Amino acid sequence: MIDDLKAIAIFAEMAKQGSFRGAAKTLGLSPSVVSYHVGQLEQRVGTALIYRSTRKLSLTHEGQVLYEHAKAMIDAAEAGLSEIAGEKAEPQGKLTVTLPSLVARGPLNLRIAQFCKRYPGITLNLIYTDTRQDLIANGIDLAVRAGNMPDSSLKSRRIGEIERKLVCSAEYFNAQATPHTPKDLEAWDWIRLSMLSPSRVLIGPKGQRVAVEFESRVFVDSVEASTQFAILGIGLATPPAFLVEEALRTGILVDPLPEWQVEPIPIYAVWPQNASMNNNLKLLLADLMDNKYDQGFKNLLHR
Repeated sequence: MIDDLKAIAIFAEMAKQGSFRGAAKTLGLSPSVVSYHVGQLEQRVGTALIYRSTRKLSLTHEGQVLYEHAKAMIDAAEAGLSEIAGEKAEPQGKLTVTLPSLVARGPLNLRIAQFCKRYPGITLNLIYTDTRQDLIANGIDLAVRAGNMPDSSLKSRRIGEIERKLVCSAEYFNAQATPHTPKDLEAWDWIRLSMLSPSRVLIGPKGQRVAVEFESRVFVDSVEASTQFAILGIGLATPPAFLVEEALRTGILVDPLPEWQVEPIPIYAVWPQNASMNNNLKLLLADLMDNKYDQGFKNLLHR
């Protein structure tokens, strides 16, 4: 039975990581050892637990059932160990988090820095990219994502929003007919972020909402790049307000409709549906979701 428990724990990590190699790296074992234990477990239960291919592993129905029970077993064991260790034990371990590149310069980093100071025993591997990562394939514990969440296979919590500005260069603005309504902007050139939809909602001074549909010739996967192309006169962009405050103040960028505001981008914390939430991940989410910080967190994003 003890050997079964070990094999089940290794199988659960393999299912979480999606590969023998990923599980081996996390557990400090060789891929062959991981494969051996999973094979032994399949012999023990008398059925295949995974579909094997040259690129990726996936669970059979029986494998998914066992994985759910394995997660419950591991969570219960971790809870028991944590209870015995008591609150005085300092959290240890590692978290891998992916975030949009724009927050590398933004105030959201302040909250992450506070977490690092509060829990010095936790190592953070932070991946800043505007390309959405496969959390399971890349062994990512948590993603901070901007925009609406179409992927129902992920668990998510809304943790704030980012104020945006509608901007273009003064040169580009002067070359266009003066706009009076948001619809006048539909024929303008727009610099589109690949992760966002081909439309923007503008909110008027009386709260009216107008959807602006547009076509784009330039697609980018970086907020910084979209801002730079706006400065270079390629067209309209809608970057975070904190990125363009100075450019607007000096006139490098202008707002073509200053009475209208761009709808804010919601920010979500996201993690895999079938991943067990370890204590370190709970601590990080607690820092992001703590009610006493809700308004402060929004203010940080807007500052």
